[in-house]
Amino acid sequence: MSELNPTTAANIAAKIYDVQNPMLVDLFLKLPYFKREEKSAASPHKHLKAEVGGRVILNHEDGFGVCAEGGENNKGEVFLIFRGTTMANKKADVLTDARIGLTRSNTGQLVHCGFQHCFNSMLPAIRGFFTSYKGSIKTVHCIGHSLGGAVAALAADWVAQTLKHPTKLYTFGAPRLGTEFFAKSTTSAIGEANIHRVYHRTDPVPMVPLYPFMHAPYNAQGHYLYSAYPLTSGAAHFMANYITSVTGKTWQQMSDVPDQPYTIESAIEAWLKSKSPVDTSSATFWRWVDSAIIYVIKKVAMTAILGLQATFIGAFTIADKIAYILAKGIDLAENISVWVEHLMRKLMQALGMKVAKAKKELTRSLIQHVLTRLTEKANQEARDALRKL
Repeated sequence: MSELNPTTAANIAAKIYDVQNPMLVDLFLKLPYFKREEKSAASPHKHLKAEVGGRVILNHEDGFGVCAEGGENNKGEVFLIFRGTTMANKKADVLTDARIGLTRSNTGQLVHCGFQHCFNSMLPAIRGFFTSYKGSIKTVHCIGHSLGGAVAALAADWVAQTLKHPTKLYTFGAPRLGTEFFAKSTTSAIGEANIHRVYHRTDPVPMVPLYPFMHAPYNAQGHYLYSAYPLTSGAAHFMANYITSVTGKTWQQMSDVPDQPYTIESAIEAWLKSKSPVDTSSATFWRWVDSAIIYVIKKVAMTAILGLQATFIGAFTIADKIAYILAKGIDLAENISVWVEHLMRKLMQALGMKVAKAKKELTRSLIQHVLTRLTEKANQEARDALRKL
């Protein structure tokens, strides 16, 4: 199965922003990957228009991507490429990002409402392209930055599981998309080695939404890039900076960069018990928080025999559902409840709240309030980054 190198994938992810203007689609298709022998001929393609924003508020149809056959040097390859968030459509994309509920994907797993709605609006055109495609398909390349990366992941999952074509996924600074069950399912369908998730250490967008949303590949850190910015930064999200960071590198070189042991249980416990100050402007804080929430929730769920997938289905907010699980944990044995206490006190300290001293103070309503504030803080960091695009 053919594979794009990091430089090529990053350049395509940057250039796709031009197709918001229909007049520039033909110019995009003059890139070398789509070049054909007949100079005047463009690759067979479909300009994808997506429904972004809310279902009623700021509902907007917008040029969002391209589905195209590869050129002479990429025969038998199909490219599905999606642009990221832009402020050029009266901030309708921002509303798509903000629709943080759970719905079923086209392959039956729980995923982000806004991203799924965006992908679904393009699916008839994508399906039509594949139906009319002549010849065999060696590889389908799904590419995107930011919001486009999340949609590319949905597209890759659909192609791999529904059409059964060999699929490669390349994302840059993409937000989290689905629950653990989606991450496992899509990793199995596409293959861990075929999922290239690239992110800067201080880019706030890949840090949201918080749990139960997760990244694919499952149980893998992706391609972690050092950042010149010490705190979470909008500049770390710029596609131009991703191009600079990956140019001349191989996927293997970017996989060899060591990261902190966020998934090691003893390290998570040490962080939860630590008395050192925490700062919400630090990228490492959000990485530790995400790992800690997952660790504590799973401890509670296993002991209380809670079905996590079932728990997150329903009309209540995600913060309320997590608060329900953690409140259950407060009433369990000391070896479980102590971790809920550590987690909540750590979060309250980070948010500048008065820290609860007694276990009985950690009511479900207080836990829900803390989680809501934490979610708002994380989303604000991401929105600030997107406004700078």
